[in-house]
Amino acid sequence: MSSDGRIVLVTGTTLVVPSALQEVEARGYTLRRLERDEISGAELRQALLGASGYVIGGYEEPEAEHFEEADLLEAVAFVGSDYRGFVPGWRRAMDLGIAFSATPGANADSVAEFTVLLMLALARPIVGSIARPGVDGLITPETMGSPALELRGLTLGVIGPGRIGTRVATVASAGLGMRVVYSGPRRKPEFESATSAQYLEKPELLAMSDVVSLHRPAPARGERPEIGRTDLEQMKDSALLINCGHPDLVDPAALYQVLSGNRGIRAASDGMRRSSAWQDLVSLGSERFLCLPQTGFHTAAADLRASSLAVQTVCAVLEGTAAESAVENPDYREVRQRMGRMIRDRG
Repeated sequence: MSSDGRIVLVTGTTLVVPSALQEVEARGYTLRRLERDEISGAELRQALLGASGYVIGGYEEPEAEHFEEADLLEAVAFVGSDYRGFVPGWRRAMDLGIAFSATPGANADSVAEFTVLLMLALARPIVGSIARPGVDGLITPETMGSPALELRGLTLGVIGPGRIGTRVATVASAGLGMRVVYSGPRRKPEFESATSAQYLEKPELLAMSDVVSLHRPAPARGERPEIGRTDLEQMKDSALLINCGHPDLVDPAALYQVLSGNRGIRAASDGMRRSSAWQDLVSLGSERFLCLPQTGFHTAAADLRASSLAVQTVCAVLEGTAAESAVENPDYREVRQRMGRMIRDRG
């Protein structure tokens, strides 16, 4: 099918690499860039007008109405894996027959490595003691605050044994000498085989783990956080909590109450929300709550893999050559045809 100069919208500043942008134009499409990461709903609505393809490379969160109003839109790709947590309108897009794809696995190594980095940064709380101009760079037990931990022999609890969780558990067990336990909706024999992990129900995992690492998808709207007050109460007083999944996996108010109390729990998060509860957490300082803008997925290699795959899938859908396995809703053609018939019948 000819591209006919159809428009492909690409958002964001850095996740979609130049070679992926060049491929859009090389395949005959008109590239429309919204080169910002923070995009308002109104700006996105305007940018989608007339677009046939849409690559989500910014931090916007498209709602159902964005897809409903983009009447020419045929294909969407999320540059990442957890689109359900970051694209609230994904289900409506599929209902409209828009081919929806993601890039699962493309950034798994990057996120896993970042998880291990945060784990080590909490175990060895040196962030506040890093030498910098005008500050004495001498590190002493007093300047380090919390006592340093050796991870060998400790227990890592993985909640969500997917691609990233498996990679983290493999590094922890084979590289750091940690024992691994995990929980999830069901047992995963392949995960157990790769990591020598033991399956536990979540309460038992929380009570046993020295480090708890979250890797399950984001909660659905209306779903409670994976880690709330009761869950935190079940954890060891010396436990480390690492969240490299979605910020909404943890109840920030409950976490603040625990971290600001007398228990020794410490936490790290890759990403945060703009709310007073999150600001309260940040105010505790990096030795208690280590938080960064969401960046674990963001490496040169991961960006290349993810954005190239996203662009290729959108173009393949528009050209009519996409394999069913490339999209999350392989029946999108049938849905679009059915909707087209309904529109014609009404006319």
